[in-house]
Parts: sequence; structure tokens; C-alpha cells
Amino acid sequence: MLTLFGTSTARGTLHEWLTYNISRPTSTTAVIEGADTTFGDLTAPSRVTNKTHILNQAIQVSRTERRVNVAAVGDPYAFQKSDGLRQLKLKMEYNLLNSTTASGASGVARYMVGLDAFITSVVTARNSGTSYSEQELNDMAADAYTTVSADKVFDMLLCTVKIKQAIAGFSGNSTRYIDASDRRLIKDVLVYDSAVGSHRIMHHRDVRNSAGSTTVYGLREELHKVAYLDKPMFEELSKVGDADRGHWITEFTLEVLNEKADLKRTGYAQNG
Repeated sequence: MLTLFGTSTARGTLHEWLTYNISRPTSTTAVIEGADTTFGDLTAPSRVTNKTHILNQAIQVSRTERRVNVAAVGDPYAFQKSDGLRQLKLKMEYNLLNSTTASGASGVARYMVGLDAFITSVVTARNSGTSYSEQELNDMAADAYTTVSADKVFDMLLCTVKIKQAIAGFSGNSTRYIDASDRRLIKDVLVYDSAVGSHRIMHHRDVRNSAGSTTVYGLREELHKVAYLDKPMFEELSKVGDADRGHWITEFTLEVLNEKADLKRTGYAQNG
């Protein structure tokens, strides 16, 4: 998600943005010939907020370790600095999906509302242990299409790798291709075409994956952003004892431009 979602800028620890939904008509209307125009109350965009979330990844390397010859690493401090950024990004990714809000009162860290907690309008709890089938995917697409005010159907299905394997076996998307040059058998579905659109199938390690509560998400990629108060940066920390110290630090939050365009289903079997 850090790679696929767009970015924006947060200006405070309580990040705020606007969202606007257009209601579809539910009855026929007409205007009398020659009638004066009447004016109703205008609908203003609504304000949505999320708290910024601070994460860091510390590194510490002793003076001795920096002086000795470490096989295949070079400077251990440079190695740990590079590896620390990768670990920070893994933390960011996990929190973008799974964080639940905390206000950040005195002595308590602020937590953003992650994607799982953000989706509240279109949520379906299946019977515990339900298998994920082609009908389930098509039902998700139909739910997204018929949701009030949602004018954009999800184009990304976020799921576990087992669910993705199950989707690869769907009858409508199970064509096998054999590359004559290397004799590889390829059976994978990257895009599923439903009655209402195309959906990329993306597996994700941090999706909830436990027996009877495995979750599948439908997301519209363009409607999500990562808002940064501070982008990831490295800071050298004061020396304490016989070691060099530093940390990667960032402050960011999740921005969802139209929550009603997202959906989730829970309760699936752990193995799809």
C-alpha cells in the first residue's frame, strides 16, 4: 500500500480532508414549462479526520563492530541503517492496514485509524469458516456497485495468498499457459473481470488470516493516500557509551477519500 497509494501532506497531528458523495436519484422528476427555478439547500462536503502516527526504527552499532572485518557486510552501521529503513516500511505497512485509533493523551502514543477499522459502511460477516468462492467475489462486486453514493467500484482485491490461490482456480479464470521455451506451467490470476469491472488480485502478508476470521478487502486504489507530517528520515542520535546510534523516524496517517467505495468481508476459512 505504501507503494501503490498516492501521497499527500498533513499539516497537523489531527489530519483533516473533505469527502463528497453524490446521491443517485430514486424517482423520476420533471420541470413545468416556463417555471421559475427553485433552489434547495446545497450539500457541503463533509470533513473526515485521522490522527498522525509516529513510528521509528532504532539502530546501534558498537565501535568495535565498526572496526573489525565483517564478512560480506562492509560498514555494519551503513548496513543496519539500510536494513532499518526496510523494517520501518514493514511497520508502516502493517499499521496502515491494522491500526486502531488512540487519542495520544499524556504518556500514550497516538494511533491512526487503519484501513480495516476505517471500512464501516459495507461490511459483511460470513459464517465462520466459509470458503472463498467465485460467487463470493461476484457478490462483493455487486455489493460495491449497489452501495448508496458509491460511484466507483473497487479495482483492487486485497487478500491472503491462500485466497489468491483459490481465485486462481475459478472456472472463469483458470486458463493455463505453457511457455514452450522453458516449459513452465503458469496458473495465476492477476485480474478478475466481474460483471461490474476489473479487479486486480493482490495478496498481502498483513491481512487478518486466522481460522474462521480471514478477511478480504475491496479497495479503489485512487481513493487512498498516505499523508505525511514527516516523511521517513534518518537522524543521528547522541553517542552514549562505546556505540554509534541513530534512528529512522516518520509521522504519517491514512487518508480515505470515500470510505463507502471500500468494502470488506470476514469469516473465511484460513486456507481459502
